[in-house]
Amino acid sequence: MQSMAEVLRRDQARVQAAIMILLVGGFLGGCQSAPMRAWQGAQHFAAGDAALEREDPQAAIRELTLAATLVPHASEIQNHLGLAYWKAGDQVAAVRAFEAALAIDCDNQPARVNLEHLLEVSARVPPPRPEQVGDEIDGR
Repeated sequence: MQSMAEVLRRDQARVQAAIMILLVGGFLGGCQSAPMRAWQGAQHFAAGDAALEREDPQAAIRELTLAATLVPHASEIQNHLGLAYWKAGDQVAAVRAFEAALAIDCDNQPARVNLEHLLEVSARVPPPRPEQVGDEIDGR
């Protein structure tokens, strides 16, 4: 099993290439605001990636959500958002983000591996019984 840092390093070159494509595409697209959105999205992506590296999933979720809003067609952002949600313990949101990454780019192998691994891990963990959930919520 790979650590979060290994997963992030593995697709770093792909992310950098995607950001360059987004930036170049924005400049060539003719829309005045597209280059700025791509640039801001890249900045939020980098900040989210750094938050993941320092084990701060909540900051990563905030930054990567902003990046995904600015650059909605970047599957790498969705993949990293999935990692952040997973790290924060929100498996439902993580699955949604990994699936969004694959809907954007069905060849995004890191997102596919992450989704498969998450589903495999969650299949091994039994869901909590209702009384356990109530105990946690009530603080008993």
